[in-house]
Amino acid sequence: MKSNVLNYIVKSTAVVAGVCSLIFAFQNCGKAGFDQAIDESSVGTVDANSAAAPFAFDASFDQISYNSCAGTGASNKPGFFTIKAGSYGGGGVSIRPGFVSYAKSKLQPSYPATEVTAEQLKQFVAGTPENAEATMQMSVRTRGAPNQLLTVSGSAPTLGYDYVNVLMDLTDDRIMDPIFRATGAAVNYFPLAMTANQRVMEAGISYNKDIGMAYSVRNEFVNSRMLSLTYSGFRTNAAYAARVPAGVTDISVAYGRGYLLNFAADIAPYTILASGNAAAQPDTYNPNNTLVGVQEINLENPSASSGAIWSCPQARRYVIMRVQDAAACPPDPFSRLADANYRAELEIIRRHLRPDHWDISIDRRCVIPKVGSCYLNNAGAEEPVEYNQANQCYYGVSGVPTRNVANRCAEYVSVCNRN
Repeated sequence: MKSNVLNYIVKSTAVVAGVCSLIFAFQNCGKAGFDQAIDESSVGTVDANSAAAPFAFDASFDQISYNSCAGTGASNKPGFFTIKAGSYGGGGVSIRPGFVSYAKSKLQPSYPATEVTAEQLKQFVAGTPENAEATMQMSVRTRGAPNQLLTVSGSAPTLGYDYVNVLMDLTDDRIMDPIFRATGAAVNYFPLAMTANQRVMEAGISYNKDIGMAYSVRNEFVNSRMLSLTYSGFRTNAAYAARVPAGVTDISVAYGRGYLLNFAADIAPYTILASGNAAAQPDTYNPNNTLVGVQEINLENPSASSGAIWSCPQARRYVIMRVQDAAACPPDPFSRLADANYRAELEIIRRHLRPDHWDISIDRRCVIPKVGSCYLNNAGAEEPVEYNQANQCYYGVSGVPTRNVANRCAEYVSVCNRN
């Protein structure tokens, strides 16, 4: 019996020794034969390399819409907003070439790949302080001081009101995977995002409690504010703080884009249709409630031109009508969908005015809300509206000159696009 046990122990020892020899031989072969194809920098991140890594993301909007409607009939009603911005064509999120070049200079390809893979780049970016936990945010900030927010909700900025998060954490794999696999092209659709609202790069902000607020916010834009697309800071005290380049103390600098918005009392297509005068001009006291210009700036270098060109054509100013005036804004015939130009225009306006919230006539450039109204008085009753801007109307903002007439001035949805 003892002899059998001894033989078993000897045999087992030999097997273990053989396996260990095989493993040792394979390790030596791997080091020599693969020529150290996988080095330490390709597994995890090396502190010095990740600390010096540049910012990886570049994002931009390609459509901005302004809805001038305000008051109890619009505030907190579905489909209403003050500003909505998104990326649907050339805009979106892309990876900066400088980050890719830097990362590839610090990483070695993972065998059997011969080049650094997207998986390696994703793993690397998530561990860099300059990029970790970066979430895009849309807000209204101060020109020259992007860490100062417009806060009409109170003393401290409120999430979902004064600023909104766009998509999710960019270093979450559900978001960064399509970005890194696009090899530099902009991505604006993320099918694996947590919620349906996070799948599209889009956000909206509402300052429509009353027309006085709407008027004041427009003046803020004209004088000192900008619509901003920034990135949340890395573990900062304030959730709304704009991420700034490491070591930069210039308060005018941050990562992201700024959009300077200009407003005016400008003619809309419905006025030309209603007046029969292609040269019609707005009455003197019409409000400055149409968005007529967008200038985009790169917040990393705010004094230089970004090179982006935006257009805010007259043809994309839609008058907002009351439900009881629907006869003046009849549906376009179904046959119009055969026209490619018509379909293109419908697609653009429908990005921000959903069919479950708004009826639209492209031909007459008018829209009607399915719920809510722009024209309620303090008693909650609908007031008559002057849709022809060449005629006199009253606006009703305290301290603002207006006409002593019965009809309210019309409100508008204005759409601007990045060329």
